[in-house]
Amino acid sequence: MSFRTNLQYLRAERRMTQEQLAMLLGVSRQSVTKWEAEKSYPEMDKLIKMCQIFECSLDDLVTGDVSRHRIPVGENLDGNSPVRVATEGAVGDMSAGPLTVAPRDASLGEPAGPARARSSAGVCAIPAGLATDVCGYDEHMVTFARKIAIGVVLFILGAAAAIFTDEVMHSDGIVLFATFAFVAAALAFTIPAGIDHAAFAKAHPYVADFYTAEEKATARRRASIAIVAGIAVILLGVAVAGLFEVESNVQVYGNSLMMVLVAFGVGMIVHWGMLWGRTDLADYNKEWLETVALSDDELAQLDQQSR
Repeated sequence: MSFRTNLQYLRAERRMTQEQLAMLLGVSRQSVTKWEAEKSYPEMDKLIKMCQIFECSLDDLVTGDVSRHRIPVGENLDGNSPVRVATEGAVGDMSAGPLTVAPRDASLGEPAGPARARSSAGVCAIPAGLATDVCGYDEHMVTFARKIAIGVVLFILGAAAAIFTDEVMHSDGIVLFATFAFVAAALAFTIPAGIDHAAFAKAHPYVADFYTAEEKATARRRASIAIVAGIAVILLGVAVAGLFEVESNVQVYGNSLMMVLVAFGVGMIVHWGMLWGRTDLADYNKEWLETVALSDDELAQLDQQSR
C-alpha cells in the first residue's frame, strides 16, 4: 500500500477528519489534503509524529500495509457493512459525496461496530462530523489561565507583604525576604505557564473552533460577572484603606489589607477574562492565518469566513 492509502486507512480507523489530524500535527488542513492527493510529502518529523498518533512503525506507514495488522477496512467485528461508503468526492477530502450509513446501536447512538469505511476506489472515507477538541486546547487554556492568575495574585501580595513588614518589622532584610518569597512563587507559576503555552502554540498553530454558541455565551457571562465582582473587591480595598487612615496606629494594616483585596480582585478579572478569551479561536488562529501561504487552488477550497 502507498503512504496515501495507509494514511487514509488510519484516519478512517480513528474516525479522524483531515482537520483533526492537521491540528494534532500542527499543520494546515490543506497540507493533509496534499499528502492524501500525493501532491506533496510530509517532513520526517511529521511522519514520526504520525507514527506516534496512529501507533504504527515508520516502515508500515510509508511503504507497508497497515491494514494487515488490523481488521480489514469495510468489515467490522460483527461482520456488518461499512459504517460509511463514499461514492463521490473531491480528491483528498473523502468526507464529500453521498454516504451509506451502517446499522447503529440505538442505546449508544454510535456505529454497531468499529468505524470502517471505503470509497468506490478502495480508499478510506472519514465522516466529517463536528469539530472537536482533539489537541487538548481547552484543558491547556484553563490551566494556563489559572496559573497566570495565581502568579498575578502572588506578585501583588508581594507588595502587600513588603508594606506590612516594612511598617511592622522595620527591617530591610525581612522586607526583601518577604518580597522575594512572593515574587519567586509568582515566577514559579507564570514562567513555566508561559513556556508551556508557547510550546503548545508552536505545536498547534491552528485550532478549529469547536466551542458552541452557548459555551461562548456562558464564558462571556461569567467573565462579565467576574469583572464586576473584581472591581467591587478592589474598591472595597480602597474603602478599607480609607477607613484605617483615620487611626494612624493601624494605618499599616489598612494599606496591607487593601493590597490583599486588590490582589484577589485583579486575580478574578485575569482568570475569568482569560477563560472568556480562550473561546475566541479566531484571535488564536490570527497569527497562523497571517503567515500561512495558500495557493489560489487552496484558497478556492475555503469558505468565505475562512478566507
